[in-house]
Amino acid sequence: MSKKNLVINTALCDARNLCEDTLESYESITINAAVIVTTSESRSLLHKYNVTMNCSDILELDSDVDLITHNGKYVIHASDIEGKPAFLQINGSLTIEPGAEKAVSRFVCISVNGSVTYPESMSSSLGKLKVNGSINCYPDDAILLDRTFIVDRIFTKRSKNSKYYAQKLVVLIDPSLDINEMVNKGVQFITRKAIVAESHLEASFQLFPDNTEIVAVPDGCRFINGDAEFSKSLLLKYGTKLYINGDLAVGTSDGELLKKLDYLCVNGDIRLPKALEEVFFSINAEYRNLHIVSAKCIIDKVQLYIDSRMLSENPGGITVIDCVEVILAEDISPELILERLEIKDCVNIRCTPEQRSAVEQIADAVHIDDSGMRSERKPGTPLPGMTGNDDSKVINAASYKF
Repeated sequence: MSKKNLVINTALCDARNLCEDTLESYESITINAAVIVTTSESRSLLHKYNVTMNCSDILELDSDVDLITHNGKYVIHASDIEGKPAFLQINGSLTIEPGAEKAVSRFVCISVNGSVTYPESMSSSLGKLKVNGSINCYPDDAILLDRTFIVDRIFTKRSKNSKYYAQKLVVLIDPSLDINEMVNKGVQFITRKAIVAESHLEASFQLFPDNTEIVAVPDGCRFINGDAEFSKSLLLKYGTKLYINGDLAVGTSDGELLKKLDYLCVNGDIRLPKALEEVFFSINAEYRNLHIVSAKCIIDKVQLYIDSRMLSENPGGITVIDCVEVILAEDISPELILERLEIKDCVNIRCTPEQRSAVEQIADAVHIDDSGMRSERKPGTPLPGMTGNDDSKVINAASYKF
């Protein structure tokens, strides 16, 4: 009986306990990982056998070191001094509190895919930190707030003579706020940007250092922290003056609703149907990017299968955005692709050789594949590179331990 090939797709692969029996039981082993952890002994074995390692980092750690993986927000507190030596991998954001030097010393290595925020005094002692993303430093004597902090009356009453650090944004638009009360207490906000209502503007200057970007918005403006979909319920809840700290999606039937807006600022991208261009430009909105899309918009799919029936049922066209793989059925003519399909910011498009010319005209993609592995693979079947043939064993996991 022939040996199988082993394919491991994971973020963190613990190969410290790898033994020769395991290696000998496979024809080949392929490890696709962000980080592979080994000992000196297991690393020698990996090089001895038919093992391919595709990774960003290989760490050699003792077998008793804990491996901790966390997705999302992670905070190292000054009180977190208990625990065995550990390797910490974070996919998200890491915040280190003031006085957490001992807590940090527990970690033999910290790997972050995202952002790291730490006190100034620790700048010279974070050699064990590896960051694929942004690094932010704050004064040790500052009180940490949320990255985007909305000031309310409770904060005003509880605030004191101190610096307050919000990494991204401070929002001062509540009409009931007493700005002078915070100024008199000695409040100082350390942040990149501030959103301030017109009536608070002049008094608020003393709350921020000179390098803070201050954006004035009309009184009565409401702040929405995150992506939003434009709708009647959105206007009923927040009113007609909106600051959206994220992206905004507008539907094809929202033309009359757009006319009701008195103020719109989108600190992100707006997705707008082509039929509403004229109405939209009449409201003088502020935004980062504007994407004009078809009547139907499909976003954030791992795999999307499109056939001629789908395009025929959408005479206003289809826009596909931010999908990993788009598969075009053979029954779609090049003429229909040019007339009704638009593809933006996608990774891979599978089509026929006859469709390729049309696809190149309407698509923004990393790769276009017309090799023949096309529409035969329907939705729900594995993506290329994530599976093997009958001679392969494939493991897809967040972390894997031999």
